[in-house]
Amino acid sequence: MRIIVISFILSLFFISCKDDSNPVEVPKEIPLETLLAAPETLSVAGQNIFLSTYMWRDFMPISPPDGKPLIAIAYIGTTDSTDISTEIDADAIYVMKGNEIWRTFLHNEDYPSFQNPPRRLIKVARDGPKWQTQILVDVVVNVTYRNNNYLLKAKDQFIGETW
Repeated sequence: MRIIVISFILSLFFISCKDDSNPVEVPKEIPLETLLAAPETLSVAGQNIFLSTYMWRDFMPISPPDGKPLIAIAYIGTTDSTDISTEIDADAIYVMKGNEIWRTFLHNEDYPSFQNPPRRLIKVARDGPKWQTQILVDVVVNVTYRNNNYLLKAKDQFIGETW
């Protein structure tokens, strides 16, 4: 019993000593002009691809009074609706509201609705800014293919809300 108590106390100690001074890792900074100049379709791996998004903030009763941070889902598909190459990926997202830029890494998630069907690539970004909702923003993702990087843009993407 003593060992369990001592282990519990030590684990609490180490958790409380966690160093939060390291900044959160973010993708490289890209000038706003470069992001805005990104194309809305790309030819990669012999396919023409495009970006669409679904973004929202949660204001459900269980949320904080000022709502939860922005969540962004990035969908990359082919313009002819064929299956997207498995060699195409996306690793970073840049969401632009005027001169403000939220930049973060994209992730895969295990929820059934976020699984990648053959036709498109689905990536998720969480913990964004608490920007107002019911607005349009421009979004750019960093697409990767065989160690090459490409910027792909979707203009006028809507930030919704849940209540």
